[in-house]
Amino acid sequence: MAVTEGGPVDQTVVGELCMPRFGTPKTVQLLVHGATYNRTYWNFPYQPNRYSYVNYAVAAGYATFAVDVVGAGDSSHPAGSQVTIFSAAEALHHVITKLRAGAIGSVAFSKVIWVGHSMGSAAGWAEISRYHDVDAFIATGAPHTLSLATLGSAIIIPASQDPKFAPLGLDSNYISLPESDRSSLFYYAPTTDPQAFAVDYANRDAFTIPALNTGNGLFLEPASTAITRNVNVPVLDIFGEHDPLFCAPDAYDCSNYSIVKQNEMMFYPNATSFDMVIVPSTGHDLNTHMTAPYSYATMLSWALGHIAP
Repeated sequence: MAVTEGGPVDQTVVGELCMPRFGTPKTVQLLVHGATYNRTYWNFPYQPNRYSYVNYAVAAGYATFAVDVVGAGDSSHPAGSQVTIFSAAEALHHVITKLRAGAIGSVAFSKVIWVGHSMGSAAGWAEISRYHDVDAFIATGAPHTLSLATLGSAIIIPASQDPKFAPLGLDSNYISLPESDRSSLFYYAPTTDPQAFAVDYANRDAFTIPALNTGNGLFLEPASTAITRNVNVPVLDIFGEHDPLFCAPDAYDCSNYSIVKQNEMMFYPNATSFDMVIVPSTGHDLNTHMTAPYSYATMLSWALGHIAP
């Protein structure tokens, strides 16, 4: 499908459509992963009864479509210089159009819920604020006070130096995270199963510097001019209590729920409703902590209260 706005053209976006066992849902949840991930984040292969959001959402009656954004997974890997948060948003707009038209699978979905994680939430900000083509938005791992100290401590390496990606011949704009940095940035040790982390690392993916830079730019926008001011659907903002990217001395004090919510609400002044949940004892990756069932129950209870399957 074409990606315009200066982005790569005629790239392939690959995803997995999952349907409930019984009935034909009218609503599909579009699941968009974050940086260094692919669609396995949403349908995690280790202990799926605990860690697979797809399993939970389908059991609740929703269809799900988990995508690999351009530059990740089985989707196209064009020149990294052209893979940004905005080109991802453009491509996913085409995905939403196809989901509504019945061009993906056999059902024309009348409702779409965007469920993003981290940079997948940032792509949602860019897409929804421009096209207004979804009915609700669940932003996971994406509050607005980004810790520059945590970011500055992270080590990134060229994807060509990661044995997993070296055979792909990716250009210098593609990057990867070493195992130790993935652990420190994304995980809270007391609720991390070491085997879940091992499976996560084995399924890691590459990301691009332009996508990282454009995505971080959206996280760092002031509330008065933030792109999220144009989001005009119900919003659930959910993230971990011990997320070092956002809960840090130079970012949020995530133990103070009321102050954090008051600040976050300023970024969504035109949302038809705004709810926020801080998940206890959890790091950045809600889906791969032992607390995942709590996060999933919260997300799906909220979804069922706003957009029926």
